[in-house]
Amino acid sequence: MPARSRRTRPLLRRAFGRLLLALTAACASTSGTTGSTRLNEAETAARVAVANERSINAATFPERTVGVAPFAVSAADTSLGALGYGLADILITDLQRSGQLQIVDRIRVDALLREVQLVEAGRVDPATAPRVGKLVGARRLVLGAISQRPGGQLAIDARVADVVTGDVRAGVSATAPLADILAAEKELALRLLTQLGVNLTPAARARIEERPTRNIAALLAYSRAVRYEVRGDYTRAATEYRTALRLDPNFTLANDKLNQVPGGAPATPLRAGTERSDGRASVARASSVAVDRLNPVFFSPLAGGPRAGAGSVGDPTFPSQTVIVLITITTPP
Repeated sequence: MPARSRRTRPLLRRAFGRLLLALTAACASTSGTTGSTRLNEAETAARVAVANERSINAATFPERTVGVAPFAVSAADTSLGALGYGLADILITDLQRSGQLQIVDRIRVDALLREVQLVEAGRVDPATAPRVGKLVGARRLVLGAISQRPGGQLAIDARVADVVTGDVRAGVSATAPLADILAAEKELALRLLTQLGVNLTPAARARIEERPTRNIAALLAYSRAVRYEVRGDYTRAATEYRTALRLDPNFTLANDKLNQVPGGAPATPLRAGTERSDGRASVARASSVAVDRLNPVFFSPLAGGPRAGAGSVGDPTFPSQTVIVLITITTPP
């Protein structure tokens, strides 16, 4: 190898590495801005809905618009108190994966609960469900509860309230020990979908049955983060999402939510090849790929010097708002 090439390559690699990290950081910053925008929109929508409550006709809402409220928790172990928030949030993701329901964004539900001062109650009951559902634009509202049973078992119960009639359907339930509580949540999600008249495809069922984590400590941290979000404490929410990621680096749902919290950003990049919980590749994946493994896109070689290439890489697996530009410079062998 010519002496010039040996001297140039380390400098070029370092320059490229700094560029890639800067682009990744910019994408993370954009995510935080998007989270703030969504929050502002949700808070505005909540205020407008409350101001115009009398003119809202819930009977005009589509039949399959569904909202999910935080679950009530009845447990002697106070560390389980946040589970009602975390499991309700995961249930929202599972109901969305059916592809047949229009699920109200949790951020909108959170903003409304703060606006009507139901946050401290920690839950929505059959008496308040019609009003909450009406104000968030949901024809049906899922109400849930978690309770401790003898033998270390936890039971999750859920009912569906019709916002128009006020009727509450017979509940569905599932039971499991804490270590396997997500198995109960998955069972509950499938039973709720059946009650809501959804016929799942095999692919949708498989996505719903996927567990976001098998680390209970990470799940509890995630649940605390969601509770802080509902209360509007985004700094603590981001801290708990980072804790969940530290305990389980493959907890991609926690990574997604961290990116959506105002001011939030991933604590560490996801492992190379790790997929997001919604099936799209994470932006963080790009920053974890070694420079030597990147696929270069070459333009015409520069006469008498190193070949240079610059390309805009389009990948349909990346979020629509994500733009990553990769620039590679290589020297001849």
